[in-house]
Amino acid sequence: MPTSPVKPNLLIVMTDEHNLRTISAYRDHLLTKHDIEHVDVWGDGVYSKTHWIDTLAKEGALYSNFYSVAPLCTPSRASFMTGMYPQFVGAEFNHRPMDSNFKTFADILRDQRGYRTGYMGKWHLDGGAKPGWGDNGRDFGFDYNTYRFNRGHWKYFVETNGSVQEYKSHSQFDSDVDGSASKHFATDFLVDRGIEFIQSAVSDNEPFALMISIPDPHGPNEVRRPFSTQFENEYFKYPKTATANLKADPASPVWNYLNRDDYPFNDVDKYVQDYEAGSYWQNQLQQYFGMVANIDYNMGKLLYEIRAAGQEDNTIVIFTSDHGDLLGEHGKVNKGKPYETSAGIPFLIKYPDKIQAGKVVETPYSTVDFAPTLLSLMNIKDLSQLTFQGVDGSEELLNSSLVSKNDDKIIFTMDTGNTPTWAAAVKDGHKFIVSSGSKPYLFDVNIDPDELINYIDSPNHAVVKAELQAALGEALVIYDIPMTRNDDDIYLEIPACFDSSDVLQLRNGQKVLCKDMGNNLFTNDCGDWNVNTHCPKTCGTCKCEDSVGPIFVGGEVKTCEDLADQCTSSWNVRDFCRKTCSTCT
Repeated sequence: MPTSPVKPNLLIVMTDEHNLRTISAYRDHLLTKHDIEHVDVWGDGVYSKTHWIDTLAKEGALYSNFYSVAPLCTPSRASFMTGMYPQFVGAEFNHRPMDSNFKTFADILRDQRGYRTGYMGKWHLDGGAKPGWGDNGRDFGFDYNTYRFNRGHWKYFVETNGSVQEYKSHSQFDSDVDGSASKHFATDFLVDRGIEFIQSAVSDNEPFALMISIPDPHGPNEVRRPFSTQFENEYFKYPKTATANLKADPASPVWNYLNRDDYPFNDVDKYVQDYEAGSYWQNQLQQYFGMVANIDYNMGKLLYEIRAAGQEDNTIVIFTSDHGDLLGEHGKVNKGKPYETSAGIPFLIKYPDKIQAGKVVETPYSTVDFAPTLLSLMNIKDLSQLTFQGVDGSEELLNSSLVSKNDDKIIFTMDTGNTPTWAAAVKDGHKFIVSSGSKPYLFDVNIDPDELINYIDSPNHAVVKAELQAALGEALVIYDIPMTRNDDDIYLEIPACFDSSDVLQLRNGQKVLCKDMGNNLFTNDCGDWNVNTHCPKTCGTCKCEDSVGPIFVGGEVKTCEDLADQCTSSWNVRDFCRKTCSTCT
């Protein structure tokens, strides 16, 4: 292959809250793995065609298993910038300022290699300031920050005499401003400013590193014409995983809480039918897909500009997002869950003559791996100013394999914020998730892409379960995973005495959960073998035995044989080690 320049340019386009299914390159890839019913979750053939974003996959690489270390804006963005888990850089909560003592990849590019650096769009690493235009004295390696704002989701921007005014909706914009929406809609405005930055850098013969952080397709779901009507003739179904979880068949994990009082079992089908047919759901999806189409249109503008400037062969182009959006899957919208379209994010990269066209990287990576991989890819050898918790994946990215996969690599993703409830380890399509006060889950997206089935007790998954248990048990301590601060006792194995959380149909046809069995109406039902098997804890028929497997207690991974002296300090320990703690006598 020809030798690429020592100082390639860099363009990063980051969207906000982007469901990877809405990028047709990802749909195409998923269809090589799964049947269409598991891919087109809003209805067969209901998808968006993203021609320009797909160009990066065709001419570069698509990462099929790239995850946010924490599917929330501030924590995810901090890990992208620093290669560190957000709790180590002061940014594990939304609206918290990232510690200014930490350097970013932009610091290195500017200070060591003389890059002209710029950041446009949403930043969300300067605390609570809203909008907070400019760098607020905290540039983090980006010299040009005129169009950087801290947080907020405005739909239109208008610049007058160097000052930018924000507008929340098209109605407000139309009534206050004379001008073209295509110039002032947030995505268009930021990309146009980015193009001006590129033109200036090329004119001055300076290598550039530009990051454009587009606030869409995060809500509010609204986009300018013609994109606002582009999908008005599509009918979006409510995902079947939502119906299954609303019926508790199977039930959602505790970290995906669905209020049963809001969705009585016998009313779920009617609720879904009415909600799906309602104008709110249809409009939300139509506008979301329209926002993605507008992003794709602007991606085309950027790629055209780079080519027109004669910089295509000398520019690394990256498209990604801070986190996903469930868009109705499992009965939820937005982010914050370990599901594939919440914690999983799009990541595509093009680097002509370096990265093979059409490459797919199936090895799992996460946002902490971004900075070390990027800097290595850009020939930065002296990284003594930075400490990374992620790994350098550039060697795999640059190897000759069209499909590259490391079956042994494990990444971690986690809940953050005031009351974090879960943490997960991911390897080769297997996702092991622990949560506060509840049984762990093991999803296998290779055979269950809907993430409905818990394989925690599957003999066929025993080896990978043990490996992920051990890895996550260590990570809880090494990486100070936030949920450990609120929950000292975390089940790494399903307790020996545990009720099923799935729905149960009684002999009279009534559908109930085990927790309903405490109601006097169902007192006698424990005599039924099916009920007894389904709800052994509630019915008081568990065997007097310890759970076989590990539990995280007091900052360590232990088994029941290690816990005889801790029975009085924790109900979870007494429940997990019923024989050792004499809980069942």
